[in-house]
Amino acid sequence: MSNPVIKVEKELIDILLEMIMFIGLIALILIPVFYYKDLPEMIPTHFNAKGAPDDYNSKSMIWFLPIIGLFLAAGLFVLNKSPHVFNYPKALTIDNASKYYKNSTRLIRVLNLIITWAFVFVLYKSVQVALGDSENLGIWFLPVFLIIIFSAIIYFAIKTRKIS
Repeated sequence: MSNPVIKVEKELIDILLEMIMFIGLIALILIPVFYYKDLPEMIPTHFNAKGAPDDYNSKSMIWFLPIIGLFLAAGLFVLNKSPHVFNYPKALTIDNASKYYKNSTRLIRVLNLIITWAFVFVLYKSVQVALGDSENLGIWFLPVFLIIIFSAIIYFAIKTRKIS
């Protein structure tokens, strides 16, 4: 049995989440545009778990993170238009589908926002390291990022279990 196809109306919080994510996408594009001419020929392109740069490459690689970020954000944005294709813990009916869809689409929006802004942070810190204004991402980046991501997933999983 397939899930019902219904339109999920966006609430103000959904619009705000998408707007903040889109601002992050603009930042992903503007950071390399603004800093490219000032970058040295070799820039950090990978950081270890402690946040220290452990690989360098040509400064043209500064565009790699924005391109990946744009594709990822676009993919999640498009996927979010079809919540009926997601997997749910219970069989969906016309009565409960809108609640499940609203919860799952909001989770995708939150994850898209978190990931986009993590990309912005990594890109900005890469530029700062390349310019000598910083030494690394910071030892707290990875644990904080993981805590935020998993907290969002757990929060929405709990909300899903409460839907009847």
